[in-house]
Amino acid sequence: MQITPLVISNTLLQNIQNQELQIAQLQEEESTGQKFEVPANNPIAAETTLNLNNALSQLKSYTASAQSAQGWLNQTSGALTSMINLWDQVLQTATQATNSTNSQADLNAMAESVAEMQANLGEILDTQYESTYIFGGYQNLTPPVPVGANNQYPASVTWPNTAGQAQLFEINSGTSVAVNLTGYEAVGQPAGQNFLASAYNDLGSLVTAIQQGPAAVQAVLPSLESDLNHLTSAQSLIGGRLQQVQNTLTQLQNASADISESVANVSGANMAQVTTQLAQEEDAYQAALQSGSQILSLSLLNFINP
Repeated sequence: MQITPLVISNTLLQNIQNQELQIAQLQEEESTGQKFEVPANNPIAAETTLNLNNALSQLKSYTASAQSAQGWLNQTSGALTSMINLWDQVLQTATQATNSTNSQADLNAMAESVAEMQANLGEILDTQYESTYIFGGYQNLTPPVPVGANNQYPASVTWPNTAGQAQLFEINSGTSVAVNLTGYEAVGQPAGQNFLASAYNDLGSLVTAIQQGPAAVQAVLPSLESDLNHLTSAQSLIGGRLQQVQNTLTQLQNASADISESVANVSGANMAQVTTQLAQEEDAYQAALQSGSQILSLSLLNFINP
């Protein structure tokens, strides 16, 4: 191939244009901190970044769901703690009522106290989280224990059929957790019995028993003790779910941090490297311009008669 002045000038101009593009790309990286502004600048990095961002978006969705589940479970755990604390008072009063030395006035006062405890339990069972009744199953817009006239709670309640009505939150790919209690969870009660409804109704029975006397109270005590065992087991069940959610949240947060770091590595510019490379490219560009000005200034006569 014959090397003519035209070939030399075209090659020189092409090299200068390539250097200008490289400098422009480096300047853009320096100003934005990103390796590319549009996918065409770096298709492979752009596709990788898109996939990573999609994965990060999915993780954020799971994280939001897990945080909501955590809030619901914390509310449920708090309600159960209140029930268990209340039951300590119930058992103390019931035990006191078995004493044969109590006068009828004493028994009436204790019966009234238990009726107040039952109303307190009704309020706890009607606990809401984000305007949703946490013990209501799928009927979570209706209070499980309806309040009657003058804000009076009933002596007994027919619990809504909430068997199998778990509120599930998807907290990770293929992983869901139930955040509510329906009352039908297996916590030691007879099959098909709602332990929450039983606890409430047993307080109504205790009120009647106290008014009848120590023997009647003694007959109710075993049911009350079973109620406490069921509530304690339910608290352990919710605690296990809460631990699962907390562990999952930690995993999601770690995974999000890893992906965010990968996104930064793929799309983020190495500023120290970019600055150094930009300086080198600008020096090379100036040298090319100087060389080009000398070469292109030569005329055809210079090549014929050097």
